[in-house]
Amino acid sequence: MSGVEIITVGEDEGDRRLDRWLKQRFPQLTQGAVEKLCRTGQLRVDGGRVNASTRLEAGMQVRVPPLPA
Repeated sequence: MSGVEIITVGEDEGDRRLDRWLKQRFPQLTQGAVEKLCRTGQLRVDGGRVNASTRLEAGMQVRVPPLPA
């Protein structure tokens, strides 16, 4: 993926942890990579910093930085 993506959480994807939601959409990501993206502030939900265990709700916007292939 090249460039930053803003992904809106769908109605059927609500009430899920951020790390599990990301791993479903981007299977190449490891748990450690997800935690590092959160820790360094590259992953954001509705403009704020988050933890890997953050619960998502439908309609939230997730900022995903460029990911390795």
